[in-house]
Amino acid sequence: MQITGDDMLTNEDTIAAIATPAGPGGIGIVRVSGSQAPEILVRLFCRRNDSGPWHSHRLYLGRIIAPQSGAVLDQALAVLMIAPHSYTREHVAELHCHGGPAVLAQVLAASVAAGARLATRGEFTLRAFLNGALSLDEAEAVADLVSAKTSAAAQLAARGLQGALSSRLEPVEQELLALLAELTVAVDFPDDADLEPPQALIKRIEAVRAHTADLLAGAEAGRIYREGFSAVLAGTSNVGKSSLLNCLLQTERAIVTASPGATRDIIEESLNLDGLPLILRDTAGLRRAQTMDEAEELGMERSRAALKTARLLLIVIDATRGLDDMADALLPPPPGADGRREISTDPQTGESATPFLLLVNKCDLISEDKLAALRESLRARVDDGDIVAVSAKTGAGLDTLKAKIKEKALLTSAESGREPLLANIRHQQALLRAQASLDEARQTLTDGLPPDMAAIDLENAYAALGEISGKTVSEEVLAKIFAEFCLGK
Repeated sequence: MQITGDDMLTNEDTIAAIATPAGPGGIGIVRVSGSQAPEILVRLFCRRNDSGPWHSHRLYLGRIIAPQSGAVLDQALAVLMIAPHSYTREHVAELHCHGGPAVLAQVLAASVAAGARLATRGEFTLRAFLNGALSLDEAEAVADLVSAKTSAAAQLAARGLQGALSSRLEPVEQELLALLAELTVAVDFPDDADLEPPQALIKRIEAVRAHTADLLAGAEAGRIYREGFSAVLAGTSNVGKSSLLNCLLQTERAIVTASPGATRDIIEESLNLDGLPLILRDTAGLRRAQTMDEAEELGMERSRAALKTARLLLIVIDATRGLDDMADALLPPPPGADGRREISTDPQTGESATPFLLLVNKCDLISEDKLAALRESLRARVDDGDIVAVSAKTGAGLDTLKAKIKEKALLTSAESGREPLLANIRHQQALLRAQASLDEARQTLTDGLPPDMAAIDLENAYAALGEISGKTVSEEVLAKIFAEFCLGK
């Protein structure tokens, strides 16, 4: 077989998988990667009116043939990408078929019969990493891009795929290597080394730590865009929690009735809140009625469990009734108050440990003067900025509510002003370990201890940063990361 292009083969098995989502579609792709990909393609694909050499990165029209029976499986397009100019930096062949599940299953089986083996989860991207096409954080950004729930999350993942995080970490790693080199020379050749004084070394370590702190400052916002933010609608019965859920979703998701106890279980839905993935939960109304049946009691227990795990509480009251006892129990206690609260409070300040907004629903049923008076009375318990007047019936105040939810979700990063490059909890933990080691190195030098002891801490910091890029990552961590990828990616 004649191939035009670079000839760089690997000793890995040749792998194959369906690279497009399950289910019917206009096009389905079977991807083959490895040293035998060109030969497998020739066995499977008969080009129409073309018997010349295969050229890399050119689409060809033809038929896919089962290698054992000779049956025509599909009329399709095929492309060969010669190593190293492919996603995996191996030879890659792709068969662009009609997107029926049965057709794709037959083509994949034919690929295996022709000499490939089935790929494992994430194996194509793993090979891209092992062959140097991607750093580990860029490889993880591929999975984030595939699973992104909003355009903002996709843009964040795309920046990671382009190396935004790697480019920020590279100078930090280089400075650590430079420090390690100086300390190593000072230990091995004390008479010849020209080691900087401890204070100068400490300043360099502090500069490296400042870079890691800058990245960590936007970590929470990055995680929220990647994983979503959970908000819980809570309050007494018949204040309009389910109506607000329906209004925010713009669909009749929850049953709404005039009778109390209509919602008996947690209703969870996802909402794209101006690029932020919001996970919104509606809960059973909290009440002390003695006539609750078993189902409503169970719903109440689940509501209280949801309150304890919420990242934001949306406490709903009825504008015509004002602050009721159940909503009052969800708010931070007033100064000097003592007693059991529905949600935890900070023991030092007495304030709610869970961020919240107080939603005054049904504001369309009272006059502007009465609404103003109600807001004034609520200010004794809640900051005015945490009070939002809304109407699930008319939609009044909904835009303000959405903006307030997003503001609460991104409060930490908004205050820091840092861009959210760090969206992965694994990356965040690695940076925290690096910071701890940098602090140890700084303290070692401050205490006047030998430089070789500081070098050990700096080596640990470098190793922690290397876990992000993949320079120092273990096989166990790699296996865990790529096991979470989808097949065919």
